[in-house]
Amino acid sequence: MKIESGIPLPARLSERVEVGPLPLGEMRVDDSIRVDAKNPRELDRKYHACRIRCQRFSKKPPRLKFKVAKDSDEKGPYLRIFRVRRTSRAN
Repeated sequence: MKIESGIPLPARLSERVEVGPLPLGEMRVDDSIRVDAKNPRELDRKYHACRIRCQRFSKKPPRLKFKVAKDSDEKGPYLRIFRVRRTSRAN
């Protein structure tokens, strides 16, 4: 193998967003957290990252349920992660 220098990262790797640690395990039903974004593109990328993280977290016990919503206000675009009550499924 040959070592090469100066090769740029592919766009999909260099544009990854950092969401940071999310306190999903500490949240109670009806709690929410806000995740700010700089622009609409970053908001979409953070939305996807948080949705996937919540989905993966909810598969582990105690199997919590979350909803993720996008919005914007005078501070700019943001998303909010809500801890919601698990609904029982009728068989």
